[in-house]
Amino acid sequence: MPRNGFPKTTTVPHYRQTLGFTCGPASLLMVMRGFDPESSFDRVAELTLWKEATSIFSGSAHGGCGALGLALAAYRRGYEAEVHVSHRGAFFVDRARQAEKREVMRLLQESDLAAAEAAGIAVTFKALNVGGIEEKLRQGFLPIVLVSTAYVHGDRDPHWVVVTGFDDASIYINDPWVSLDKGKTAADMTNVAIPREEFDRMARYGKAKEKAAVCVRPRKK
Repeated sequence: MPRNGFPKTTTVPHYRQTLGFTCGPASLLMVMRGFDPESSFDRVAELTLWKEATSIFSGSAHGGCGALGLALAAYRRGYEAEVHVSHRGAFFVDRARQAEKREVMRLLQESDLAAAEAAGIAVTFKALNVGGIEEKLRQGFLPIVLVSTAYVHGDRDPHWVVVTGFDDASIYINDPWVSLDKGKTAADMTNVAIPREEFDRMARYGKAKEKAAVCVRPRKK
């Protein structure tokens, strides 16, 4: 049975990320579409969000989006956003191989933090646990949570997913990565049930066990 009457899952349409580094934008598209059926839901919107919110280098590949960048993108589109991160300072610096790239990441993320504070976006330097994520759902937020892909996909990359609900046994997620080469479909990655203890382990990344969540809901008028 669902906990405290909260529905097992909310109605959050699935959007498949079209590039390996656009899981954050794809997750934000799902959240906004869940609140607004008229919200943009296409590749132009995905890439626009990526261009706006990226602040992370990843080896020699294109970069990904950070929590602050995603929160700012949601805020600029009329949403309330909260950021919950496990520490101060730049995230994912170990993903960049050169000192120059690490410096770029630091500067971009410091700039995003200043912009978030100026906009009144709540930034909490304490990670949300499973109970905290559930409480945010009860408050009408949809959380976008940083995870490792090890449990769902068998590798160890940082990844953003949308938490769509929970019950006594599981946390449910929309995962924007669809392994088409393995015959997966968007339906396979919609409202995926993750055992609660596994979700607690997967909702962190790297040796530093970094944690981040962006909680989004419509802004009160």
